[in-house]
Amino acid sequence: MSPRMSRPIKDPVSGFSPYYGCVIIAAAAAIFFGIIAWSAYTLFRQDAEIDQFTVASATLPPRIELSAEDSKALSTKTQTLQQAINSAKPGTLTLTIAELNTLVAQAPDLGNGSYADIVRFTGTNPEKKLLLADIALPLNPLPFSGKPKRYLVGKASFQVEVTSEGPDARIIAIDVPGKSIPSGFIESQQAWTWITPYHQDPALSATLKALRSARVTPEGLTLSTQPE
Repeated sequence: MSPRMSRPIKDPVSGFSPYYGCVIIAAAAAIFFGIIAWSAYTLFRQDAEIDQFTVASATLPPRIELSAEDSKALSTKTQTLQQAINSAKPGTLTLTIAELNTLVAQAPDLGNGSYADIVRFTGTNPEKKLLLADIALPLNPLPFSGKPKRYLVGKASFQVEVTSEGPDARIIAIDVPGKSIPSGFIESQQAWTWITPYHQDPALSATLKALRSARVTPEGLTLSTQPE
C-alpha cells in the first residue's frame, strides 16, 4: 500500500483578534446613531424654515353667506344630483364660488379645524383647472418642541382632479407676500387630498365616487356623473 499524502497545514497570515467583533458593532452603532442625528437635524431645520413663513394666529376674511333663496337653490341642486345618482341617470352639479365655500364649510373637522377656518375660495383659473383661494393653514410644530401651533397665511392654487374615489383637489402652489416658500414644503402639501374628510360620511362618499368629471369654470366648478 502506498503511503497516504499528508495535507499541508497553512499557518494563519495574521493573528486573530477578539476585538474585531467589537469594531464591527461600534461601526454599525456609529452609522445607526449618525442616521438618527441627521434625521433630527433635518427635522429641526425644516421646523425652523417653517417658522420663517408662518404667523402665530390667523383669521380668514368673513365668508359670504348665501341668501335664503340661494341656499334653497343650492339644496335643490344637490338633491337633484343625488336623485339622478340613485336612479343611475346622468347628473350635473354646477357651483358658484359662494356655493362652493358653503359646501366647504360643511366638511367635518378632522382635528386641525374646520375647512371654514382654513380655506376660502376666491376665484378660478379654468385653463389650468385651478381653484384659487385664501388660506390659513394650521401647522403643528415638532411634538417635543413646546412651541404653539403656527399658521401659513397666503394664497393657494388647488389643482382639481378626478380619481377612482371621485373629484378631489390638492395644493400645487402657495404664495405668501414677502416670503419664500421652499419647494419641498409645497411638494409635501401635494400629498394631502382635500376631499378626504368628506369620505368620513359613507353616504357622501358613495355620491362622490359616482362623479366622474370635474370642470373648473369662470364662475366656479361643475361636477358630473359623466366623464369628460
